[in-house]
Amino acid sequence: MKYTVFIERYAQKQILKLDKKSIPEIKTAIAGLTSNPRPYGYKKLKGEDAYRIRIGDYRVIYEIDDSKIIVTVVSVGHRKNVY
Repeated sequence: MKYTVFIERYAQKQILKLDKKSIPEIKTAIAGLTSNPRPYGYKKLKGEDAYRIRIGDYRVIYEIDDSKIIVTVVSVGHRKNVY
């Protein structure tokens, strides 16, 4: 089953502000959420209905709606700023 990935406008702006060398790797990780929204190393965030994946020093925060088969990327940023 393929999930549809939506990237919120705020997250899109955050991606554009990141280190130019890291952007392709982050985009690849986000694209990988279509086939597996719970990849190895993902983690559910405490107190929220959201998950995170790690890409080096960067984090992608996203929500999963299994009933609609949708993944929504909420935030992307450096690990010290994203939470």
